[in-house]
Amino acid sequence: MTVKSAAFERVCEAAVAHFAVAGYDGASLNEIALMVGIKKASLYSHVASKDALYLQVLHDAAEQEMAFAANALQKTAKPRGASALAGPGASFIYSIAKRYEDSVHLRFLLRAAFLPPVALKADVGKVYDGFLHAVEQGFKVQLRQAAPEATTAQMNLFATAYVGVVDSLYVELVYVDKARMTKRAKALWQVFVDSLQYQGLLA
Repeated sequence: MTVKSAAFERVCEAAVAHFAVAGYDGASLNEIALMVGIKKASLYSHVASKDALYLQVLHDAAEQEMAFAANALQKTAKPRGASALAGPGASFIYSIAKRYEDSVHLRFLLRAAFLPPVALKADVGKVYDGFLHAVEQGFKVQLRQAAPEATTAQMNLFATAYVGVVDSLYVELVYVDKARMTKRAKALWQVFVDSLQYQGLLA
């Protein structure tokens, strides 16, 4: 991870907040400079262009969210019951809605992923795919711990399905609302856990 100066860190914090709301096309380097309390010309002592700043804060956001996902995927799932379904990866699934509310980094990452700037679409796609890959690997660790007897084919199948669930919930948050996302999460997770049980990978 690149070590940034305190001044550039402030620029990046302002930029991620601005990009998360305005998007790439609506964002203004002048506005970001005003948020930090410097002149626009001074930004160029930290970053070469709007594209470079956008990609910098995109990488920062992905790192933040990968760290959050890794931590959530290390937590033991709650016992299965009326209010919470068990299963590897459950803690992360049930943290998504609150994380979206709390983290400007996640809001920016998802806006960038689903509405990327045309010129940066390939770069943004690589970053988002890297984030989802990290989530997939974290899930595999939990699944292996929960079901050491799982075959490689089963591991890959359920890891791919898990990422599909996560991505689907992100779509609901970005394009619909929290209530619809919560409803979808409960339904998809029920089916996911039932599938694990059917395969003999969850008691």
